[in-house]
Amino acid sequence: MQLRLVHTLSLTLLAFAGVAVLALGGLTAWHLRNGFGEYLASRDVLHFERFVGILESRLARDDGLSALRDGRLGLTSLLDELNPRPRPGERGSPSMPPPPPSGRSDGFPQRIQVIAPDGTVLLGEPGIAPPNAVPLVERPVRVNGEVVAVARMRPAPMVRTGAEARFLRDQYALIAAGGLGLIVLAVLTATWLARRWTRPLAAVQEATQRLAQGELTVRLPDGADLAGRSDEIGDVMRNVNRMAEGLQQLEGVRRRWLADISHELRTPLTVLRGDIEALQDGVRPLRPEAIAVLHEEVLRLNKLVDDLHLLAIADLQTLPCHLAEDDALALVRRLHRRYEARACAAGLDLRLEVPDELSALNELTVEWDAGRIEQLLDNLMENSLRYTESPGQVRVRLSCVDDGVRVVVDDSAPGVPAEQRAQLFEPLYRGDAARRSGTGGRGLGLAICQTIAKAHGGRLTASASALGGLCLTLDLPRSTSSATSSTGGAA
Repeated sequence: MQLRLVHTLSLTLLAFAGVAVLALGGLTAWHLRNGFGEYLASRDVLHFERFVGILESRLARDDGLSALRDGRLGLTSLLDELNPRPRPGERGSPSMPPPPPSGRSDGFPQRIQVIAPDGTVLLGEPGIAPPNAVPLVERPVRVNGEVVAVARMRPAPMVRTGAEARFLRDQYALIAAGGLGLIVLAVLTATWLARRWTRPLAAVQEATQRLAQGELTVRLPDGADLAGRSDEIGDVMRNVNRMAEGLQQLEGVRRRWLADISHELRTPLTVLRGDIEALQDGVRPLRPEAIAVLHEEVLRLNKLVDDLHLLAIADLQTLPCHLAEDDALALVRRLHRRYEARACAAGLDLRLEVPDELSALNELTVEWDAGRIEQLLDNLMENSLRYTESPGQVRVRLSCVDDGVRVVVDDSAPGVPAEQRAQLFEPLYRGDAARRSGTGGRGLGLAICQTIAKAHGGRLTASASALGGLCLTLDLPRSTSSATSSTGGAA
C-alpha cells in the first residue's frame, strides 16, 4: 500500500499529539501523587504537633512525667482529646459510627511514642523506626518552659488506603479519560488538517500532470481553497496558475513565430522562384538586370535570416558585444549626416538637437560596441523614416543623464496607440496587420534594438511624442563592461 501524504501528515500529527498527551498526563499524575503525598505528610505533622500540644497541657496539669510513669495518663485518653467522640444525643450521632481511637485510618497510634530524657519509652510502642532511611519527626515536650521529654512520629507510608487511595484513583481515572478524549480530538483534528492541506496539493498535482501532457489551458479553481489561503500552499497554487498562463503565452508566441517566419520567408522565396522560372522558361532574358534583381532578393533574404539569427542568439543571452572606447557625439552626428538627404527626399525635416554644453565638447567618451549601437540607431531611424507621413518631422536629441547617455528619436504623425506600444519590441510584430512586407518592414527592427540595448545594460522605451507620432528613448550607461559581463554577453 502506497503511503499518501494525507496518511503521513495524519500519523505525524497524531504521534506528536499522542506523545504530548501521554507526557502531560504522566507528568500530571506524578505531580498529583507527590503533591498529594506531601499534603498528607504536612497534615500528619500538624496532627502530630496538636498531639504534642495536648500532651504538654495534660502534663502541666497532672504532675508532669509522673502521670505517664504511673499510668494515670494514657495514650487513649490523649487521642480521645485529640479527636473527641460525639456525645450521646448529639445530632447525627446515632447514624455515625464511632471513629477509631486515633480518629484516623493511617495507624497514627502505632506510629508515635514519647521518650523520657533517660531513653525510657513513656508512651507508644518501643520500636517505631521505619525500615528505610526516612527520618522520624521529633518534637520536644515542654512543661513550664523546660523540656521533659521528646515525642516521635514515624511518617505515614506514601501509598495510602481508604479515602486517600480512592481520591488518587479517581484523579488518575479522570486524567486517563481526559487524555483519551484529547487523543480522540487529536485524531479528528489531524485528519481534518491533513485533508485541508493535501486537498489543494492534490489539485496542484493533477494540474501539473495535465500541464506536462500539454493541456496549457488548465487552471486551478479560484475557490475558497485558493483565494482564502495566504500561506505557502496558496502561493504554490497561484504560482501554478501563473506558470500555466506563461506557458500558454509562450506556446502562442512560438506558434506565431513559426507562422510569421514562414510568411516572411515565403515572400522572397516566391519572388526568387518566379524570377528563376521565368529565366528558365525564356520569358525573361538572362541579362545583368535580371541577375541584379535576383541578387537583391537574395540579400533581402539573407538580411532576414541574419536578423532572426541575432534574435535567437539574444534569447540564449549570448549576444556578442566587443566593447571599446568610442565617441557618442561623433556617432550621432554621423547618423544625422547619413539620413539627412534621405529624409529631405521623403519630405521630412530631420534635425539633430544637442545641448550647448555637449556641443562645446570635442567628444563624449563611452565604452560601447560601436557597430552594435550604430545598428541600433540605424534601425530607429529606419523606423521613423518609414512610418512618418510627409510632410513631417523627425528629431534626434542627445543628452547626458546621471552616468549615462540618452538618445531620443521623436517623429510626427501617425502615432501608435498606448495599448500597442509595449508590443512594438516583440519580434515580427506590426501595429497594422494590413501592411505589406515591402512597405511595412518585417517587424524585427525594434526587437533587435531592444536586444542590443539590454546587451549594453541599457533600455529602450516607447511613448507618445509631442510631435504627434512615436517617441523612442534609448538610455545607455557610458561604461557597460560590468553589465555585459554579468549577462555573459561580452566577447
